[in-house]
Amino acid sequence: MRYMLLIHTDGARWRTLTQAEKEDWLAEYIMFTQKIIDTGEHLYGAPLANRSSSHTVRVRDGRVDIVEGPLTDTDEYLSGYYVVDCKDTERALEIAAEIPDARKNVVEVRPLAAMGGLET
Repeated sequence: MRYMLLIHTDGARWRTLTQAEKEDWLAEYIMFTQKIIDTGEHLYGAPLANRSSSHTVRVRDGRVDIVEGPLTDTDEYLSGYYVVDCKDTERALEIAAEIPDARKNVVEVRPLAAMGGLET
């Protein structure tokens, strides 16, 4: 089964880290990612660019409305994701618990749904 592991970060906490702490955090992510690549469970994933570069798009009654910036302006935000393929929800939760951000922030685990009759 495929799952998306959504990483939510506390921006206020991130801003308190020193450069060395940020580099250590990145090293942990590299090791974690390599581990799930080695198990064959990693499909893809990426950190997301700074929220200030985002846009919000809505179409209402045929009119496109584009707003610069994130959907919500809070200190907790979606900062990255992994998509994994593993045997069951229990394993997806185990993988999520190993993500460095799970210790200080939040990782949401969501199964990918079938689309158009295609299995995920």
